[in-house]
Amino acid sequence: MAAEIPHKKALSGKLLTMKFMQRQQEKETREKLEQEQVRVITEAHWVLENKIELPKPKFQVEYESSFLQMESTERSSIGRVSFQNFNEEVERSALKKSREQRLDRELKRERHNEIDDVDMANQLGNKAKKLKTSTSPSTSKKPISNRRAPPQSNNQGSQKMNGGNSSGNGTSETQRTFMKPKE
Repeated sequence: MAAEIPHKKALSGKLLTMKFMQRQQEKETREKLEQEQVRVITEAHWVLENKIELPKPKFQVEYESSFLQMESTERSSIGRVSFQNFNEEVERSALKKSREQRLDRELKRERHNEIDDVDMANQLGNKAKKLKTSTSPSTSKKPISNRRAPPQSNNQGSQKMNGGNSSGNGTSETQRTFMKPKE
């Protein structure tokens, strides 16, 4: 192999300044940059650099009672259960407990729906007053006023004269105001 080629000679400066040579050099440098970018991307692919341990999120669960009342079956509240009249004593006690529970539920419902005597008297008194005023001929000609209308100015003037108290029973009339809901 005596025909080996000795070192290549460097190109002349004039040849390197020609446009086609400059384009060739730019093309080679672009290819090298693209290869370097591809290599960096493949090395960094699927690797996380920061290994910071984040605290686990704490979940706060709020339980709200249901608006629906669940029907409790007879067996859900009893500790011992008899099967097909096997233990009559347990069945008798279970029947007695279920009757007591049913009676308690009914009494609670009645107490909830019950109206106090004082409230009943006030309601009946108000109805009687309304009935009397609606049947009188003088009020039938008056237009029906809005229940939520603000008090008239002559009532306020009489209250100022009386020191803020109404003339009837010594209690002060309060105006309704809007209250903001609690956050």
